[in-house]
Amino acid sequence: MKTIKSLTEAELPKLPEVWSWTKLEMLTDLYSGKAFKKSEYSESGIRLFQIANVSFGYASWDNLSYLPYSYSEEYPELVLNSGDILMALNRPILNDKLKIALLKRDDVPAILYQRVGRFDFYENKIKTYFFYYAQSLFFIDYLKSSMQGVDQPFINKPKLLQIPFPLPPLPEQRAIVSKIELLFSELDNGIANIKLAQEQLKVYRQAVLKKAFEGELTKKWREQQTDLPDAGDLLEQITKEREETVTTSGRIVKDVKSLTDTELADLPKIPEGWKWVKLPELCNLIGGVTKGRKLEGKKTISLPYLRVANVQDGYLNLSEIKFIDVLEGDLEKYRLIEGDILYTEGGDKDKLGRGTIWKGQIENCIHQNHIFRARPYSSNLVSSYIGYFSQTKAAKNYFFKNAKQTVNLASINLTVLSNLPFPLCSLLEQQAIVQEIETRLSVCDKIEQDIKENLEKAEALRQSILKKAFEGKLLNERELAEVRGAEDWEPAEVLLERIRTERARK
Repeated sequence: MKTIKSLTEAELPKLPEVWSWTKLEMLTDLYSGKAFKKSEYSESGIRLFQIANVSFGYASWDNLSYLPYSYSEEYPELVLNSGDILMALNRPILNDKLKIALLKRDDVPAILYQRVGRFDFYENKIKTYFFYYAQSLFFIDYLKSSMQGVDQPFINKPKLLQIPFPLPPLPEQRAIVSKIELLFSELDNGIANIKLAQEQLKVYRQAVLKKAFEGELTKKWREQQTDLPDAGDLLEQITKEREETVTTSGRIVKDVKSLTDTELADLPKIPEGWKWVKLPELCNLIGGVTKGRKLEGKKTISLPYLRVANVQDGYLNLSEIKFIDVLEGDLEKYRLIEGDILYTEGGDKDKLGRGTIWKGQIENCIHQNHIFRARPYSSNLVSSYIGYFSQTKAAKNYFFKNAKQTVNLASINLTVLSNLPFPLCSLLEQQAIVQEIETRLSVCDKIEQDIKENLEKAEALRQSILKKAFEGKLLNERELAEVRGAEDWEPAEVLLERIRTERARK
């Protein structure tokens, strides 16, 4: 086996005899774009290819910026072409996937921006083989070990070009690429079917929630009840408890203006005995602790706290909990208790609202200011009932409509949350509705878990294919015999020598 300088034989997989280990610098150069100023942007023109446009194997144009067409003549060396391979140099890896793109005809013309690297191979025929190799865990793991920076991980050109590259003869490269694409095509078809089922589950979940808060799921249940309490009477009781809470705590709480007739007229019809109210008529709403406060010279304590990343749509992700130094009095003010409903301020548009229930998983846990806490005033309110409504399409549409929006970002504040219309019903019906929802969604949860596991297996299979490919084990004996009969077949060492000559010439 041929090894690379600074790497021991044990550190590299054994390759077939006609392959060679080399380094990327022997095969390609790397160019980055220019840091164009925003004042140079135009409303139309030639597209600017930025880090946001590098996705996982393809170019994504969800974020568009343009430069005047004249820039393609002013910067011809930065004009991209179909077949170019680009890689993000800042934050190149996300969830063990590499941000790399192979440009297609629809992706050009475009101009290269800074911190996006374009590979310029001395032998063009290696391009596609490299594109797949770069998506293998071997390459990704090596890249990880070469990166710098913590908050903003990045890779520089010299270190990137030192990454090992398993080079086979050109005909074998072509055959490997063809087989990878065939196997990936079959795999992608299976993944597409799994993801379709995933989307159908989302539709079903929303249908369940819609019917629940229209009173459809408990229609027969209501017909069987006698003397069911009216939501108006319940609201009066909650209002008294709210006033008592405010008096006891000594806090100043703003009066809540009820929904107007005009606002009520725009809301969906609900069953008789229900009542549309605003969320703060039922819950005490507050923001969380602000990070970065100057606390020098003050007595502080370190507490676990929830970030937006912890609060997902309908569940909590507590795999990573961070700590924050706060004043001693902040514990009582921001401490979460079982039954609190958590809402996210926003960020990406899919992060708006997110009503999730705190179940006391972590002792003395508080929350960041980008998370709002709703605490029911009364034991006659079921937190899960409130949380489930916040996951409905109606609630999501309300948050989206009233959010402050910029490009791909949106946020709500306490005022928006305070005006959220909410369908109140009796405690008994709240409990019945939650039971109906959870009976149906528990089946969804099981199927979703199966889907998640199948998608993980599919990704593992993808990596298994790539691993075999770049260890020289993907092609069978018949396929290998065919490539060895190709007119341009030559051992990798001979190919590498030709590339060295071309590299020296350039």
